[in-house]
Amino acid sequence: MDNPLQDSPQKEARILAKAKELWIADGKPGCGPEAYRENASELIGMENNPDAGQIPVASSVPLDANGQPIEPAWIEENLGNPGGSMNELDDKQEVPFATRKEEKDALNN
Repeated sequence: MDNPLQDSPQKEARILAKAKELWIADGKPGCGPEAYRENASELIGMENNPDAGQIPVASSVPLDANGQPIEPAWIEENLGNPGGSMNELDDKQEVPFATRKEEKDALNN
């Protein structure tokens, strides 16, 4: 199979012929067949590689039984403090206290 990224005279001739075909099918607008060159190049590429994009790619992330990605636990390691405090020193409680006494005792320590 030819390299689809490599230009050759045969490929260029096919692209120009397809561009002219598209230009004629569109009613020969004033822009000329060169305006259809990009579309023609894509169509020729699809004709040359009809199975492109059809080959499944294995997931690099492991999947569970439902097909959902399983993320490794180390992703959570450096996300700061997950435990209810307002700062990294754990000296302030983020959630309200149950009673005023609990609040007073916590603030006095």
